[in-house]
Amino acid sequence: MKHIIYFAAALIMVGCASNQKTTLSGLDKNDFDTIVNNQKISLFTLHNGDMEVCVTNYVGRIVSLMVPDKDGRPRDVVLGHDNIRDYLEIDGNFGAIIGRYGNRINRGRFTLDSIDYQLPQNNYGHCLHDGSIGGQAESTVHEF
Repeated sequence: MKHIIYFAAALIMVGCASNQKTTLSGLDKNDFDTIVNNQKISLFTLHNGDMEVCVTNYVGRIVSLMVPDKDGRPRDVVLGHDNIRDYLEIDGNFGAIIGRYGNRINRGRFTLDSIDYQLPQNNYGHCLHDGSIGGQAESTVHEF
């Protein structure tokens, strides 16, 4: 049953994907088209009624999220850059996903089914947000 729900959600998301070059928030998809680490970077837009979310596959960054305000007018509630260049040149992980999980794993160790696992220790001897550099997933590009 769970697989059917995931499949239905994926179909809805694909059906809501927009091919427009300019988003509701005013972003130009061409400003996100580039190559990083030999992988194509793009901006993806999901639109459903009065809402729109723009996500780039460069570290799964949420660039904009348009939702209706109290008067029904669309407003962007996410701070994001207008182009991929700023994400590449400005230090920090602005808008990036945190990794495969949030928070810290004590000393980077856990036991599952009687098997001990040691994770990378990237935060004062603990494993933070998946242990890789900057708390980001190993690959900078996520497949959507």
